[in-house]
Amino acid sequence: MSPEGRNERLAAMVKEHLDARADALDDRTAARLRTIRLQAVESAERKMGWFRFPRWIAVGGLATAAVAVLAVSLWMTGPRRESTVATADDIEIVAAQEQMQFYEDIEFYRWLAAQENGG
Repeated sequence: MSPEGRNERLAAMVKEHLDARADALDDRTAARLRTIRLQAVESAERKMGWFRFPRWIAVGGLATAAVAVLAVSLWMTGPRRESTVATADDIEIVAAQEQMQFYEDIEFYRWLAAQENGG
């Protein structure tokens, strides 16, 4: 037997059982349950949220809008990848390992040039 057939058979058995239990209720309990059900349905119909929609639609719409705003903001502010190397000259400096001593002492050479130009 296929899973659909088993599910239908199970649903039919459950329905029969529930119908039998509902028929076995005394009149007072059945009337009370009917009254409670009607009150619940009327209460749900009266409760309106924003813009004359039922409350669950208004809350669901608000939640959907919040998720959409969050998704768009995360998409628009993605991680920015900034290059650590700014120009082609910087690439040459990093690539030329033999000139690294010069660039490590560049402050000294600037000071020396300032002294020569000043005096």
